[in-house]
Amino acid sequence: MAFNPKAREKFLSQARKKVAAAISSRDHLLMHCVGAVDELNRASNLLFERLVEWYGVYFPEFKAGEPSKFVEGVLAIDRKNMNLAEIERIFGQQSASIAEKAASSVGASLSQEDLSRVRLLAREIKSLWALRDEIEAYESRLAEEICPNLAHLAGPQLAAKLVAQAGGLQRLATFPSSTIQVLGAEKALFKHLRSGSRPPKHGLIFQHAMIGKSPRKLRGRLARALASQLSIAAKADALSHNFIAPKLKEKFELQAKRILSAQRK
Repeated sequence: MAFNPKAREKFLSQARKKVAAAISSRDHLLMHCVGAVDELNRASNLLFERLVEWYGVYFPEFKAGEPSKFVEGVLAIDRKNMNLAEIERIFGQQSASIAEKAASSVGASLSQEDLSRVRLLAREIKSLWALRDEIEAYESRLAEEICPNLAHLAGPQLAAKLVAQAGGLQRLATFPSSTIQVLGAEKALFKHLRSGSRPPKHGLIFQHAMIGKSPRKLRGRLARALASQLSIAAKADALSHNFIAPKLKEKFELQAKRILSAQRK
C-alpha cells in the first residue's frame, strides 16, 4: 500500500483536535482540584505531625483540641516571655492552665533561633491550609458549574470527588448506580471478588451526611437509594443538561425517610 502524506496529515490533525478537546474539558480542571486538595491534606497532615513532635521538645505539656489552635499556640507561646493577652485571645479560659504548665514545663530550653525554625514550619502549615481552603472553594464553584445536578444532590465537594474517581463526567454518566455506590471502595470490592469477603456497601458516598450519620445497618440501603439518584443526575449533567436535581433530592429524601422510619418500628 502506497504511503499517502495527505492522509497521514489529516489523521494527525484529527487526532490533535480530539486530544485538545479532551484536555480542555472543564471536568479535567475539577479532577486536578480534587487531586490538589487531597495532596495538600496529606502534606499538611504529615508536617503537622512533625510540628507536634518538634514543638514537644520545647513544651511537651502543651495540648490543643484543634490543629489550628495548636499552630496558633506554637506561634504565640514563649515560655520565658509569656504574652498573656495573646494567649487568652487564642485559648480563652484555658490560657491560665497553659501559662501554669509553661512555667513548670520539663521541656528543653531552646534559643530564639531554634524556636524561629519551629515557628517557620507552623507558618508554612497555615499557608498550606489557606491554599487548600482556596482551592476547595474554587472546586465547589467549578462543580456547581460543570455538574449542577450532582452538586445539588450530593454537595459540591462530594460531586467533584465522584467525577474525579470516575475519570470524568462523561464516564461517570455511563456507570450504573451499583458502580456509583461503591466508587472509591475498589480495594474492598476486589478483595470481595478474590476472597469472597463481604462486599462494600458504599464508597465515596459515605461522605454524604445522610449516610455517614445513619445507623451502620441502614447505610447500605441509603447508599443504594442515593446512588440511584446520583446516576440520573450524572446523566442529566453530561447529556441533557436539564436541571432536575430538586426532584431527585426530594425523591431521595423521601426514600431515606422511609428507610429510617422502618428501622424505628
